[in-house]
Amino acid sequence: MKKIYFIVLFLQLCLVLVADAQKTDSITSRQSRNFAIDSAAYSYYNFAKNKSFFTATMPDGFNTLSIGHQLTKGRFMPYQESTKTNDTYFATEGKTTLSGVSLWGALSYHKVREDSTSWAHQTRNNTTAPMYFGSARNVNYERSVYQFNAMAQRNMIGNNLPFSLGLDYRIGDHYSTNDPRAKLNDYQFNMQASIGYRITNGLKLGMAGRYGYGQEGTDVAYKNPLHAGNMSTPEYVTHIINGYGDPKPIENNRVFRNEQSRKGIDLYLSYEKSDFGTLAMSASYLMESQKFINKFPDAKNGEFYNDYDLNTYQFNLIWKKKLEKYLLSVLINYDNLGGKDFNYVAQANNYLYSREQWGLKAILSKPGTTSFNYILELKKDGEERQDGIRGNLVSYNAIKPGLGIGFNQLLPGNQSFGLNLRAVYSKNLNAQFIVPIISEGPFTRTVIYHDYVYNTADYLSGSLQADYNFPSYRQIQTGIKLGLTYNEALKYKSLDRTLIASPGKQRFATNVSLNFYF
Repeated sequence: MKKIYFIVLFLQLCLVLVADAQKTDSITSRQSRNFAIDSAAYSYYNFAKNKSFFTATMPDGFNTLSIGHQLTKGRFMPYQESTKTNDTYFATEGKTTLSGVSLWGALSYHKVREDSTSWAHQTRNNTTAPMYFGSARNVNYERSVYQFNAMAQRNMIGNNLPFSLGLDYRIGDHYSTNDPRAKLNDYQFNMQASIGYRITNGLKLGMAGRYGYGQEGTDVAYKNPLHAGNMSTPEYVTHIINGYGDPKPIENNRVFRNEQSRKGIDLYLSYEKSDFGTLAMSASYLMESQKFINKFPDAKNGEFYNDYDLNTYQFNLIWKKKLEKYLLSVLINYDNLGGKDFNYVAQANNYLYSREQWGLKAILSKPGTTSFNYILELKKDGEERQDGIRGNLVSYNAIKPGLGIGFNQLLPGNQSFGLNLRAVYSKNLNAQFIVPIISEGPFTRTVIYHDYVYNTADYLSGSLQADYNFPSYRQIQTGIKLGLTYNEALKYKSLDRTLIASPGKQRFATNVSLNFYF
């Protein structure tokens, strides 16, 4: 009943936002369309998303609805991803202000079909976790994911003391359609509450508390009874993976539950002055606890497999300034994620995970009948996985410079045409590979070896996006968008091991969507 209640609540909120925004638009549908172009202004909107402290700074009347499909295909990918993925989606969001209360809501639904997924009976939302089931056989997955978000903000004393609330709720239903058949269910519920204080007309400080919980349930079974207990055919054997190394087969009780809870704190700063521009900053710390329990769903009598603690540090900063003919936006972000388990079998910590990412991005936009966007970016990405029992330590670091250019041409009759190009080059900086030969097994020879070669590859990524927009019913701006992304490996790092599975050289994605701005 709780799930149904929250689904109805968020649906009602999103529908109210969309319906009411049409009555109280402060930007027109055409302006809404122009705002959605990858520009300096839109980057601030994306920065404010899911940070309830900044709800009031998001523009009223910006409302969108998208229906689309994306096909991703190719073998230049992590081993446990799908070689072919079809994602059909629906998404809508809107912002309005009612009686002094700023409201923002979003709703999305994805129906995903994956071909040829191996060694990964898991959701796509918790891939750093140490424990899941896996099978050598390629299986096909169907996934349905629902996401609901909402934020509200109101000044409590005149034009000061802004109090904000934010909620998000996700439901996922995942299952494989051939043996071994895994049934995965997950839900996540998160809340945030923030309070701020306006120090001066331009300076505002704030802080927020975060709380959330969720659960993932996994059950692996077989439709063909001959496969269920067949330990002599390796591809049908289900293994329990616990760490980052070769797993052990599990003949029965292929069921467990992962219970999750999280809490954290955010700090915010907002500063605005005509000759300086607008500066916004957020810093956050989130602590998450996961408990892996077997004998689903009896938690009281179940046996504990693992405890897994995740700590996340994030920093985001955006500065935008209106120049004489341009609008400049600069974004800085830093993300550090660290995971540590407690293995009940070993009665000690076995698995360590860490990921560090940072990025710098500058966007220069020139509005007009023909508007232009120029993008320059630099990112760094690093990851490390360590398994104490098996003595495995694998890590990599890569630097990723990129640039982009786009334009949008206004046409007669409130029509427009846009084109965007972007290129990114990934260069491996350093890597570490410590995997004892004695630990070598099917999982190591496929997943670990393959992913080390993939993650340390130098590659080039390019994307092209074109869209055409025109007014339709009641001057709603309707757009057709086409996109293509292509990745190609340029150089692989050598590995003095026998590779059973080598990553391919290409991967591409195509996207087509119908978009409405109102």
